[in-house]
Amino acid sequence: MDDHKEHVRLCVIDDIRSVVEGLSALDWEAEGVQLAGTAYNGEDGLALIQATKPDLILTDIRMPKMDGLTMLQKVLELNQACKVILISSYTDFDYARQAVQLGAFDFVVKPFTEEDILAVVRKARAAVLQERTRLMNEQEMERKLKESMPLLRQEYMELLLSFPTAWQQAAQRWAFLGMSLKPEQMAVLLLEIDDFQEQAETMTVHQVELTSFAIQNVVEETLREYTSCLVYRSTEHRFVAVVNAADAGQIVRLAEQCCEHVSKYAKLTLTIGAGGLAETLSGLPESRRQAEWALAHRLYTTGNSVIGYDDVADSGHSPVIPFAFKDELLLAIRSGNGGRAVSLLDDMSVTLEGLTRKPSPDYWLSLYEELAASVIRTLFELGLYHELKSSADRLKGLQRSSSITLAALKQHLTQLCMEGAELVRRGTVSEGQAIIYKSLKYVNEHLDREVTVTECAAHVHLSASYYSSLFKKVMGVTLTQYIASERIRRAKTMLIDGVPVQEIALMFGYEERRYFSDMFKRATGMTPSEFRESYMSGSGSAPQA
Repeated sequence: MDDHKEHVRLCVIDDIRSVVEGLSALDWEAEGVQLAGTAYNGEDGLALIQATKPDLILTDIRMPKMDGLTMLQKVLELNQACKVILISSYTDFDYARQAVQLGAFDFVVKPFTEEDILAVVRKARAAVLQERTRLMNEQEMERKLKESMPLLRQEYMELLLSFPTAWQQAAQRWAFLGMSLKPEQMAVLLLEIDDFQEQAETMTVHQVELTSFAIQNVVEETLREYTSCLVYRSTEHRFVAVVNAADAGQIVRLAEQCCEHVSKYAKLTLTIGAGGLAETLSGLPESRRQAEWALAHRLYTTGNSVIGYDDVADSGHSPVIPFAFKDELLLAIRSGNGGRAVSLLDDMSVTLEGLTRKPSPDYWLSLYEELAASVIRTLFELGLYHELKSSADRLKGLQRSSSITLAALKQHLTQLCMEGAELVRRGTVSEGQAIIYKSLKYVNEHLDREVTVTECAAHVHLSASYYSSLFKKVMGVTLTQYIASERIRRAKTMLIDGVPVQEIALMFGYEERRYFSDMFKRATGMTPSEFRESYMSGSGSAPQA
């Protein structure tokens, strides 16, 4: 802003009427000054100052009723943010200097010229404008600080949730930010909107923001009915709430109220992971970790639920899925047996879901990810991926979703397996390939003894010579080579799992451990014991395939 156009207000006070009239007649407008009023004695002058609150006061030192120095003291007592210019005579020089020491801005000595007055007023006006700018800057900074407080609180809370912090270290900043929580008896809730990533694909940015704002507002109002809290959004579909609570039971009840109110008022559902109680500030990172672990178990739900840490603290068991299971599933797809593929997936789910200790959600996710990758790779090998790309993409998209559920994973993988098997059944894969894939199930089930070409051929109703030729054409190796390779592959897995070498040898029909060890070394370049040691010792030597 052009400071020449920015006006300041001036009061003129003097007991000599001609002086007041003369000063009033100056072209103040040209100087960026507005004349706020005049007075002829100290008392009237003080009343004028109180009424008009001027920026500048031009006053004589010696006046009836109240002199300029007394009036100056009164003005300072009122804390008026104005500049006082005193008019004095030579005989009042020491008096004027005293007034300046008390807080007057400056003084002019009689007799004075018009330019003397204008010069000192210009200087005072510049000081007023400078002070205004400083105050405006401070006010703007305070406004910006006030506006940014919610973000500053959120950022500080993220630090407290990430690193254990003693109260002594946090107290000063906690007070400065005006944290509404008590720094004790706290718990972390992690809230996610169910299926929001899928819904957001058809929403505008404005709709996404409006939805998030509505949910945060409902959650805040709900929690504040019962306790102190800090709620903020960490991603487009996840919110963090830190609450004061008396015990684990209250934590879960608060979360359940949030689920209920969001469903009622925002017409959406939440899944909430509730961490345990942190007795002090330093316990918040552990409560956050517990809430993350609890929320990970949304995999087992269908949404709109609260998962308390105490309910899942003992989960994390990692069961062992038989290594032949995946081979059987892929073989079912290759042979066009969709029913068999579905049955295998059902059996796996029933087995794992029936465990007393639930497997870790990460175990489930990695298992389905591995199976999905193997199925998709098989479809590539069969030349069917292009026809099933949309189903495969849906499955991969679901795996990336944070709101994934076990039921949805199983459904999409089952659908992909059935569609792939159906294409195989309808003849997309050659008849010869289907026959060989069918025979592989028989071969894999009898690796504990010598399986001959004749019996495998009889199993699929072919002559031994034709079967042998067809097997080599489809698989790229002879039946004997396939059996040896499959035994080695399975033996490697069992060795790493700690199964004794003698027991492995017997499983594959070798009564003498030495014969099995010789066969294993010819195939891998190492004895079974050396192979196991290469993995157990972390030597880094790469076993041969």
